[in-house]
Amino acid sequence: MFIVTDFDNTYPGVLKEVFGDKLVHQYCLMHLNKLIVLDFSRKTTIEQELLKYRMLNIFYNREKEIKFLEKLLAEELNLISDEKKYLEWIKTTKKQFKKYRHELKLERRRNKENLPHHSLEKARKNFEDLMKNIRTYDEAIQKRLRMINNHWLNLTVFHYIPGAPATNNPIESYFSKSLKTDNKKKFRTDTGIENQIKLAEMKRAGKLAKPDKSLLELFRIFTPFKV
Repeated sequence: MFIVTDFDNTYPGVLKEVFGDKLVHQYCLMHLNKLIVLDFSRKTTIEQELLKYRMLNIFYNREKEIKFLEKLLAEELNLISDEKKYLEWIKTTKKQFKKYRHELKLERRRNKENLPHHSLEKARKNFEDLMKNIRTYDEAIQKRLRMINNHWLNLTVFHYIPGAPATNNPIESYFSKSLKTDNKKKFRTDTGIENQIKLAEMKRAGKLAKPDKSLLELFRIFTPFKV
């Protein structure tokens, strides 16, 4: 059994209990990327943005974004001492980078391509290059890199099985399209799941049949005066 999940701590124990040794557990790479993005402030410098994309580049090919940011880094170092000029510059530069990322995304869509994965060897090299300077990063970044290191096999096991997915995007996409937002929220707690099970049982038992009279008809019965 090949299962892809996010990084919820309950999954390994539950999956082990249910499937035992007949399980290959892959952590979703897109969920990892979301966690990496959350580790950084929304108001990053170019240097921080470059580090973020180097982390995103571990498993996915973000070489073009990295080259774009590297060209801006030297300019940032020259301007950062002048706060007024720097604030104007970083605002404009971030817009340029956002536009560039959007163009890359549109190009992939036109070509009907997904964001490509790196080979296992390239992913390992990118990760090791980051680990060389781990002590120079913020604590949150250090923690994320150590987490990747601890779960490396579960992040790369898809490479060893032909056709195995690296994400659970297709399932999440189906789930998001097939259920309304309020219904999805009900499944996020044990109580919500139990209530949904009870509701389904009541529907099957015919206890939730439509009333004989509509709400409007009942209202008319209790209207004392009619014009």
